[in-house]
Amino acid sequence: MASNRRLAMYIILIAGTLTIAGLAVLSWMNPLTIDNIMNYSVDIRITNVQFDNDYLNITVRNIGVNPTTISLVIINQTSTLHTVPVHESISHAELVSFRIAFKWTSGYMYQIKLETADNFDYHGCNTFSAIAP
Repeated sequence: MASNRRLAMYIILIAGTLTIAGLAVLSWMNPLTIDNIMNYSVDIRITNVQFDNDYLNITVRNIGVNPTTISLVIINQTSTLHTVPVHESISHAELVSFRIAFKWTSGYMYQIKLETADNFDYHGCNTFSAIAP
């Protein structure tokens, strides 16, 4: 009877250990799924925004694997879209600066988001918030 109880306790201990190990492997492997690998192959980050008279000077870096082209700049989620003067492809790790015409107001916060020619949605990682001086 005691040996059956001890055996059941070992089985529960092993099952619990395997469950925890399986969850650990799953959480480690999750970023490596095909969907996430495809998403990280194109990744643009806004690294700096400067307010200059009636312009915004925007600096971006391609931290993804594949080259990409920025097609639009969206400011404060408005329907007014700003075309980008940079039409050539931005390579991996390349840093590019461009300026767009935008009448900003001192003291206001602006949220700037990029859209690429391949219409890849970067979720929140390519959104940059800045307060105008």
